[in-house]
Amino acid sequence: MGISEKTISFRAVAEKIDTLDSLAAAQDRSRSYLINEAITNYIDLHAYQDALVQNGLEEMRTGRVVSHAEVVKRLKKTGRASRSASRLSKQR
Repeated sequence: MGISEKTISFRAVAEKIDTLDSLAAAQDRSRSYLINEAITNYIDLHAYQDALVQNGLEEMRTGRVVSHAEVVKRLKKTGRASRSASRLSKQR
């Protein structure tokens, strides 16, 4: 059995479509191919993130958690606390 397809229509900023068309031409692919790849990547990424969240919630339900204070204590013990704090302040 072949893959079932549906046609969709949506609006996008013209500049993004122009960029997409340029990428498609450079890769010798169609616009539809790149859009399908983008959709697949989006679905895969968000399914992966959702699985991580669900795993974390399950860990929490079973009591497998570490308090914030314990995390800070462990980071200080390994000498990573100052580097982590430094990285966080640079991101803000």
